[in-house]
Amino acid sequence: MRQKVVAGNWKMNTTLKEGEELIKALVSVDAKGAEVIIAPPFTHLDRVGSHMEKTDFALAAQNLSEDSFGAHTGEIAGEMLKDMGCRYVIIGHSECRGRGETDEVIQKKITRAMEVGLTPIICFGEDEEVYNSGKRMDFLKNQVHSALESVKEEEFLLAYEPIWAIGTGKTASAEDANEVIAEIRNELPEDRREDVRILYGGSVKADNVAGFLKAGEIDGVLVGGASLKADSFKGIIDEVSHV
Repeated sequence: MRQKVVAGNWKMNTTLKEGEELIKALVSVDAKGAEVIIAPPFTHLDRVGSHMEKTDFALAAQNLSEDSFGAHTGEIAGEMLKDMGCRYVIIGHSECRGRGETDEVIQKKITRAMEVGLTPIICFGEDEEVYNSGKRMDFLKNQVHSALESVKEEEFLLAYEPIWAIGTGKTASAEDANEVIAEIRNELPEDRREDVRILYGGSVKADNVAGFLKAGEIDGVLVGGASLKADSFKGIIDEVSHV
């Protein structure tokens, strides 16, 4: 059975003090077997990670450079993230794709992550135009195939995030998200289908998360705004741990 996942992406939010207060409020949660992943801003990784050392929580970065060390001003190397204690890194988030990140760059980032021992959480998803085009699944399958082109035996997670449901208050139905994820799972190599954990992300809250997890193919959630308040994120963890 695949382990359930609750991943909190803080995005570009919280001061360092606020981030420390938030993680201190979260680490006492009993996730009952679900894996909790926290992705704070780069500037918070060290301090937030220090509060997670004696827990089962896993530290993640929100992005990384496709390059190693060198003259890449403003970038963060995978080696740096690994050294900070990160276990995971989010790659291909819709907000990064929206700023011009291409499939080619995403491939390179995935390769870099795996080279340094980070497990990528690879995002894929469609905007409203693609959603209404009738070619939605072709688009999503192409995204996933492109991202996994150089992946062999390494561990990775996938995260389906319909762009039209991120930060909009709109939510894909559990049935719809489950159908998409089931089709994507069938696109994976046969020997990996039952092992790869696929998450859903898109306006996830405590009052709707159980429906996604009970749908059958969804292994966890990638949470944005609701991960920034201790009570709401605890509520999501509690719901997932009881599914």
